[in-house]
Amino acid sequence: MLMSVSLSAFGQDDDDDLLTGIAGEDAAEEVLAPSSPVEKNFFQHVQLGFQGTIVKYSNFGQSPDYNNYFLKGVNVGWSANFRIAKKVPLYLDLGATLGYHTGRSKGDSIYSYHSQSGDLGDGEYTKRHYRIQAFSVTIPVSVSYQFRDFMNVSGLTVAPYAGLYFRFNVVCNRWETTYSTSYFDGVAQGEPVVSRVNKSLMSADVDGGWWSHKPHVGTLCQPGAQIGVRAFYKHYSFAVSYMRDLTEFAGHHSSPELTSKTTKEGGKLPNIGTNCDEEVSTANNFAITVGYTF
Repeated sequence: MLMSVSLSAFGQDDDDDLLTGIAGEDAAEEVLAPSSPVEKNFFQHVQLGFQGTIVKYSNFGQSPDYNNYFLKGVNVGWSANFRIAKKVPLYLDLGATLGYHTGRSKGDSIYSYHSQSGDLGDGEYTKRHYRIQAFSVTIPVSVSYQFRDFMNVSGLTVAPYAGLYFRFNVVCNRWETTYSTSYFDGVAQGEPVVSRVNKSLMSADVDGGWWSHKPHVGTLCQPGAQIGVRAFYKHYSFAVSYMRDLTEFAGHHSSPELTSKTTKEGGKLPNIGTNCDEEVSTANNFAITVGYTF
């Protein structure tokens, strides 16, 4: 009788220890479980944002306003994030972003032609402005580090990042709008004649006529560097970033007769003001994005 009671008590103690051990393991797993998606070894992220791009033409150090732009647009992207260190929250971010941007030149190019009749009031006055429209695909590759529970705020993660990207300029057009007005004795003859021409920057030659000596060719693929910071809270994120292209977006390639002039000594000097051999660089890009993490 006493042996039976002892064995029952012993068995009960074993069961209690077993249950306690299982509960302890469950508790440990619960403690170790990520409290937010960004704490996983792998998570994904989608985003939507605004991007501004400063485009600047440089012609032998000169950059007139009619060749400078501020492009505004939207982008939508996706990224996959892989943890690459065991002891620290260091992640590799790979993804793709689709972007559309458009913007008008800051100023107008003005050309005035006067007849040879001696009356400077006779002739044609022409004003042009330009608009760029671009659609691109960008593939970023960056490394980020997570500061979890930032500023002692539970669930808030701040992750600065830095890396490279490759942009593919799939479509890029430049719209040229021309306003021409004829003058006689200094008086405008009728309303300005307006014409618009759409020219692809991705073609071998944008302009015709004598301008064909200086084809304006766009660059299909551009590498660049980027830095930014992204804040995660629960499943949502907010980010700001800066990107700088490392190569020119497009450029003129003119013949020597257009890009330089001969001196009396027989040397060559840059022909300033011809807008030839211009480098067009989308050098500065700024983005603000919001996203969802899963």
